[in-house]
Amino acid sequence: MLSELSYKSKVENNQVHFTYPATKRSEKNLWEEKIPPTKNNEINVDGWHLPGQFEKRVGLCGIWSYMGCLNKSNHPGKKIFLKPFQKSCFRADCEKCCWKWCFREASKSTHRMETYAKKSKRKVKHIILSVPRSDYYKEKKYLSKKAYQILKEVNADSGLVVFHPFRINKDTREWEYSPHFHVLGFGWVTAVTKAYAKYGWVIKNKGVRKSVLGTIHYQLTHCGIKKKYHALTYFGACSYSKLKLKPEELESRNCPFCQEKLESVEWAYEKGIDTGIPPDPNIMELWYLIESYQWYSNKS
Repeated sequence: MLSELSYKSKVENNQVHFTYPATKRSEKNLWEEKIPPTKNNEINVDGWHLPGQFEKRVGLCGIWSYMGCLNKSNHPGKKIFLKPFQKSCFRADCEKCCWKWCFREASKSTHRMETYAKKSKRKVKHIILSVPRSDYYKEKKYLSKKAYQILKEVNADSGLVVFHPFRINKDTREWEYSPHFHVLGFGWVTAVTKAYAKYGWVIKNKGVRKSVLGTIHYQLTHCGIKKKYHALTYFGACSYSKLKLKPEELESRNCPFCQEKLESVEWAYEKGIDTGIPPDPNIMELWYLIESYQWYSNKS
């Protein structure tokens, strides 16, 4: 059952709206940052490009749909439960769904990083490794191997790595090829000057992160995307082989009132019954209790 402490209700036009708590609403919108506006977002070097550079899938990406529960006899006011959602392909390359891909990947990575942080009682640091011009056009495999070697030598022993092939030129506001690695890792990060003298790589320790989720998400919005390469990888104690996690609790697919499994539903107007006005699907935070005659199950 819904807790009165967790949800607020509002009655409008004979519809009961249940809104998420403020913390839940803001968490979703807070990190929906987009790639900074530039003149050449379609930059491509050796197959490396930015997220969101390919067309969305027609009939799927961004299309609004609804999940609901028609078991009105067990709901307040004998009304049905309705929840809007947007369909998504969750591809990094999709112009429409790349933002959902970023948030989903950032959420999973945050769970892994925070689990290890709690387990090890260590804090996550943001480290940037910039490739020297002499190594600019070497294979990503070579660059990654060198990055891990340097991380080990500066005592950053575990974490995650996001590869960025491009940077924005501050003067022209255009993307330019400038490979570097963003690392959220654990360790002391020492002997930076010694590592620079040895390898020529610039190493910056940006310190402890206030928001792991925000940092990972932002790095993914303009990370390097290329077929057969992972946008984000783990190393050390945070790797899949060394840190086993319990599956994350997924968003409930059950009705909060009667616990029945939600099913796909559609507005009755599509069957020729022009009655009532459906809820505005652009307000993603809302759940609804509405009159049942306006909706039908896709199974029927």
